[in-house]
Amino acid sequence: MPIEFPCGVLALDSPLYIQRPLIELRLCQNLEIPGSLTRIKGPRRMGKSSLLVRGLAHAHTLNYQTALIDFQSAEKAVYSDITRFLRWLCTAIARQVNLPPRLGEYWNDDIGAKLSATIYFEDYLLSSLDAPLVLALNEVNRVFEHPEIARDFLPLLRVWYEQARHGSACQISNLAEAAFEKLRIVVVHSTEVYVPLDIHQSPFNVGLPIHLAPFDRAESQQLAERYGVVFESEQAYQSLVALVGGHPYFLSVAFYHLAQAQLSLSQLLAEAPTLSGIYRHHLQTCWEIVQDRPVLLEALQRMVDSTEAIALDDKTALQLSSLGLVVLEGNQCCLACQLYRRFFSSHGLPKQVTTRQIVSNAKPQSARAQPPNFQRLQDENEQLKALASLDGLTQIFNRRVFDEHIERAWITATRQQSVLSLIMLDIDFFKRYNDTYGHQAGDFCLKQVAEVLKARVRTASDTVARYGGEEFAVILPETDVKAAAHIARQICEGIRALNIAHKSSQLRAKIITPSVGVASVVPKADQGVADLVAAADAALYVSKQQGRDRLTVSHALVSSPPLNARHPVPATQSLLPNDC
Repeated sequence: MPIEFPCGVLALDSPLYIQRPLIELRLCQNLEIPGSLTRIKGPRRMGKSSLLVRGLAHAHTLNYQTALIDFQSAEKAVYSDITRFLRWLCTAIARQVNLPPRLGEYWNDDIGAKLSATIYFEDYLLSSLDAPLVLALNEVNRVFEHPEIARDFLPLLRVWYEQARHGSACQISNLAEAAFEKLRIVVVHSTEVYVPLDIHQSPFNVGLPIHLAPFDRAESQQLAERYGVVFESEQAYQSLVALVGGHPYFLSVAFYHLAQAQLSLSQLLAEAPTLSGIYRHHLQTCWEIVQDRPVLLEALQRMVDSTEAIALDDKTALQLSSLGLVVLEGNQCCLACQLYRRFFSSHGLPKQVTTRQIVSNAKPQSARAQPPNFQRLQDENEQLKALASLDGLTQIFNRRVFDEHIERAWITATRQQSVLSLIMLDIDFFKRYNDTYGHQAGDFCLKQVAEVLKARVRTASDTVARYGGEEFAVILPETDVKAAAHIARQICEGIRALNIAHKSSQLRAKIITPSVGVASVVPKADQGVADLVAAADAALYVSKQQGRDRLTVSHALVSSPPLNARHPVPATQSLLPNDC
């Protein structure tokens, strides 16, 4: 059975979930306490949502009602004001417990949204339920991005908590304490939010805090066994642990690639700390957060340069710990793992030059007026230009460069009266793949497809580009239709050989497959480059219409002999997988 790429929540029956008995016990016990509040927090991808799912499963065994609210699902307009936000929340909860919203009967603009929401919970939602209600609020950090909403909503949660715990001191009616005792609140959020909001401490200081820590040695080894990864030696295992520590996500991604034999351990160790490695998105996110904060950059530089823990001020230490970049040892800090040390070391930290600095500093100057670092600035400016031509995810040319290259290739082919070919490729049912496996897996899939395309080009004049979304293009100057079709066949074979599981595909193979269109032309005076693109795109459309997972060759523009000049050739010729 194919192993799914590690992303998102792990289902209750997932063999990849590693139990944390003590933490799970604390969560389940707290859910049984009337009026309880539990805070599950930690850096991103530590398993918070998967733990929450298990807490809700325990609540179901107790016949509790549950309502899971994910704040990522709310539209932007919901966060426009506190009234709209609380009405959205109340409606969403009511529907999850199978009650009609009935907001109009309990909402009173004269007393305000917060008090209206409290009365709605007390007099309607909680009073209508025969069993306790577990209200699970996931991705609360989305609320933190809207300070005005957060300033009203977070204290309101505390009011509800206090109303259940100390109802006699703050109850709104004689039934308030009894009603709110039915409520158990679970708040889940990522600690990275502390840094952008410049928060010095947790937004909550009530209830039971559950902070997810990295896996210990036994848990890490158990996870490796679940993926079926066997290390050649203890030293090999230790080299991976030294690189990523016990971070559950880092370990899962590494074990996935090793289990699929997509990377050797030596390749993984070498590429992981770079922006072309398997942790690219995570590292890039960390860099984007810290690069505009000189205090954090300076602290990271000190830790990169030191082999021992160093002392930092409390605020800086908390912010770096919230990001998961450091571990605290008393009053001192050290980097969480070698992955961060090697990544931040390669970025130069405080010496890093921003795009704005390069643009402002790289103005033409006379040789006499050039500062000592002018050449370095010029070099970095050139690097930025090169990066601007690449697709950020796949590291092949982007759509802008495709448009430029095919225009130049068309002009050259017109002048020399040489043949020009174009391959257009689309990944079959890619949206379903993203929905099933998550965007991280989708990104990795796109990168692998791009690698196949790059490996199949022949000369420096060929251009491989990401045309848009899951669509790719290959420009082949001086390549006739037969040779272009041969290259397209090799691309098809290479993508299928990746054997990437796609259980949501409507095709029998249940792996990632391509639909491909090919067109060739020796340009004529009455033709334009748009005709070539349209012909290749039309051939791609035929491949999709005829069942996908196939290559279609267009002959609509061919002015040189077609595939077989002795027999009539249709406008398109579609080839099934076994023909490719």
